[in-house]
Amino acid sequence: MGISGLDILLIEDNPADAELIDMMFSEIMREQFQNYSLKRAETLVSGIKALCKESFSVVLLDLGLPDSSGLGTLLRIEKKAQHIPVILLTGLADEEFAAKAISMGAQDYLVKGKITGDSLYRSVLYSIERKKSELLLKDSEERFRAFFELSGMGALQADPSSGRFTMVNRSFCELTGYGRDELLALSFREITHPDDWAADSDMFGKLLRGELEQYDREVRYLHKQGHVIWVHVSRTLLRQTGGLKKPIRVLGIVHDITDRKRMEREIIEMAHHDALTGLPNRRLFIELAQIEMAQAGRNHKKMAFVFLDLDRFKEVNDTFGHEAGDQLLKEVALRIRKSLRKSDTIARIGGDEFNIIIADLARAEDSAEIARKIVESFRAPFLIAGHDLHVTASIGLSIYPDDDQDMDTLFRYADIAMYHAKETGKNNFQFYNPAINVHSAQRIKMESWLRQAIARGELLLYYQPMVDIKTGKMVCAEALVRWNHPEMGLLEPKNFIPLAEATGFITAIDEWVLGAVCSQAKNWRQAGLPPVCITVNLSSRFFQKAGVADSISRILEDTGLPAGSLYLEITETLAMDNIQLTASQLAQLSELGIQISIDDFGTGYSSLNYLKRLPIGRLKIDSSFIKDIATDPDDRAIINAVIAMAHNMKMKVIAEGVETEDQLDFLRQADCDEMQGFLYSKPLPPEKFSELAGING
Repeated sequence: MGISGLDILLIEDNPADAELIDMMFSEIMREQFQNYSLKRAETLVSGIKALCKESFSVVLLDLGLPDSSGLGTLLRIEKKAQHIPVILLTGLADEEFAAKAISMGAQDYLVKGKITGDSLYRSVLYSIERKKSELLLKDSEERFRAFFELSGMGALQADPSSGRFTMVNRSFCELTGYGRDELLALSFREITHPDDWAADSDMFGKLLRGELEQYDREVRYLHKQGHVIWVHVSRTLLRQTGGLKKPIRVLGIVHDITDRKRMEREIIEMAHHDALTGLPNRRLFIELAQIEMAQAGRNHKKMAFVFLDLDRFKEVNDTFGHEAGDQLLKEVALRIRKSLRKSDTIARIGGDEFNIIIADLARAEDSAEIARKIVESFRAPFLIAGHDLHVTASIGLSIYPDDDQDMDTLFRYADIAMYHAKETGKNNFQFYNPAINVHSAQRIKMESWLRQAIARGELLLYYQPMVDIKTGKMVCAEALVRWNHPEMGLLEPKNFIPLAEATGFITAIDEWVLGAVCSQAKNWRQAGLPPVCITVNLSSRFFQKAGVADSISRILEDTGLPAGSLYLEITETLAMDNIQLTASQLAQLSELGIQISIDDFGTGYSSLNYLKRLPIGRLKIDSSFIKDIATDPDDRAIINAVIAMAHNMKMKVIAEGVETEDQLDFLRQADCDEMQGFLYSKPLPPEKFSELAGING
């Protein structure tokens, strides 16, 4: 029934009647309610005292009490129990009396001598539900009245000949800021914005002439404090009855729509501007570009279409989160704005891409100075989320009308030039020329091929041994990916890895390499070859993504290769780029039992204080330091220092790019641990490497 407990107050002076009702409740109510209680009062005064002290679900009231009788008894109870249903107990089977009692607030009545357990039970439930409905209805009516009063709707009457107000309500006074007496001394014209009065007056004239029965307008009113408010006005005319139908008064309803108008402006703003940076979006930018092109054509001027893309923006998002990425985009927008002239236009067209129009150019070369200024503005780091972030930009430019006179074509050319800027080292600007158009088409074709390389089985792995300098025996091997291109033949990493990194496809390649390496190493073990550890170079995109340790753990589990047989290499630059992330990722990988190497050591700017806190087992000296060690004393000094430092930090050192006996002799004297290079072996396909590993085993 929805009622877990029932507390009843019985106001009855007759003990026999009270006992009968108690008995009925005992038989029926205890079965229907979890908690049930009945309290009896013998007089109206004692009943009222009970209501003041306790809470009850329902009151059963005898109208014939020692200290009160008749309907007056009901009225006195109602004052004290407005929210409690009251059931009358009467000895009079009088329908008229009952109807009057119910109209005065009672929920039901029961005739003594005819009360049964079922009728008592039904009456109690009915009375509780009816009282609840009455209270809800009363609450609803009160809410409606309050809403009507506070809805902000203004009502008015005005003289049709002068437009002067003759009656206004409180809401209209609040809406306009004027007092009632002040408004009664004013007319429509005096509170209407001058720019809106002519049209409003015309509509009002049509109303007076009977051309309109009523009209609605959105118009600006002048608030008493001097600011403008937008209102929706509905006006109609009250006329005399009879033949002349002379206008008697104007009736108006006025609603404040200032907030709605502001929201409309904001929506229009959002439709044409980027919500994050406040810059024009692509839609508005195209409209502005069309205007600039038309003006440039009329004035015989040139203009530059600029496409700007941030370098490594995805790494910022992946490493520091999207909030940091959004803050970076805001700061970037500010720097670009400061680099431009007032006549230039910038827009954010999506992600980390910006378009710029450099207008009113006498010579195409003049745009280079502005592009150079933008590139220079990125030299200072961006302070984002407590970190100094070094972010650069690649910029492409096309010139109207030199390169073309079609806007879409010029945008496409600027985009092509921007990609050329990325491919020529990033952090620079490039002008479009037809030659890079051909190169761009080749790049797009190459990207399409690369995305299908894994599915087609075109990626291959080669292995280059790492050798213990003292014993001359192989201790490990580095896995190096190759692409057996369907048209260009076998490609080395330098010919496709930069493209894979630029497109983000590098992570798929890394996962494929890890899986293939672990499977190959497990197969060699099962074939009886001596256990050889394999090292894999991780790209920055793969290393910095969330869950990298989990991904590698699954690969090891799927292939069955022990974690200790896998070395992972990350570059020194990558390790130092975000030391907090590096420490976290390496700690998780180390817990799996995976060994860690730092690749290309010496090319970055390592802090030894950070380096010693990382779980690193090997430092690999970059081949640029090995090349001239036989003749260059500086390189020899650097290598000696690195080896000594690494040994003090309990790390092994491996030199890569060893090609001559002189280089090997120096490394042996310097106490270098391991070497890798053509002097021992070039990278080999799996079958050739297994032969070499078997011989050396």
